[in-house]
Amino acid sequence: MKFEVLTEQELQTASLLPAGRYHYKVIRAEDKISQAGNEYIALTLKVWSEDGNDALVFTNLSLIKLLKHLCDINNMQADYLSGDIPASKFMGKDEGLVILDIEPEKPDGKGGVYKAKNIVKDYIKSSPGSITAPLGIQEPFNDPLPF
Repeated sequence: MKFEVLTEQELQTASLLPAGRYHYKVIRAEDKISQAGNEYIALTLKVWSEDGNDALVFTNLSLIKLLKHLCDINNMQADYLSGDIPASKFMGKDEGLVILDIEPEKPDGKGGVYKAKNIVKDYIKSSPGSITAPLGIQEPFNDPLPF
C-alpha cells in the first residue's frame, strides 16, 4: 500500500479548519469562573466555510477585545456599555465573521500535551457579498453580477 507520510502535527491539524475568516453561530454560552476567581463566558461556536466544511470551536470571552468585538458586530453595544452581560445574551448570535487560527500542540505542564486546535483571533463585520476565504487568499469572483 502506498500512502502519504504525515507527521503527528499534520495528522492533528488535518481535521481543523485552515486559518481564515468564517461564518459562525453561537450554539452554547455559559457563565464560568476561572481557577483564579475571574468571571468569563465560555462559548461553543459552530463554524463553517463555503465549501461545506464545518467544525465546533470552543472559546471564551475572557479577553475584553473579543467581548467588545462580538458585541459590536451583533448590535449589543448597550449590553457591553452596561458592564454586565449574562452568557445567555450570546446564544444564537451569528452576525459578522470569526477569524480563526490554529494553535499548535503544546505541553500541558503535567507531562501530557494539549492537541492542536482552532482558536478565535477576532470577530469582524462582514461586507455584503463576502465569502469565506482563508486569510491571504484572493477571492476570484467578487463582482456584483450574479452570472
